[in-house]
Amino acid sequence: MAVNELERDYLAMLHNCDIIENIIGNMKMTESTDEEKKANVGNIIMSLETEILDDKYAGKDLTRINAVIATGRTYWKS
Repeated sequence: MAVNELERDYLAMLHNCDIIENIIGNMKMTESTDEEKKANVGNIIMSLETEILDDKYAGKDLTRINAVIATGRTYWKS
């Protein structure tokens, strides 16, 4: 795997964290229903949870990603 590919994938996960935080903070999907927002957050959470299982992230700091997963899961299930 190329170094750039790892960085690209890691940055994509961080971008997904931004999306989750913006949805929860009502800065994205402002015209959507709560059910639509929760469904979108849930889909992103499931994707992040699957992605962080990959061994290629062993040397990366996943603290923020794990925190957003926990926060997003709470929002999604509320």
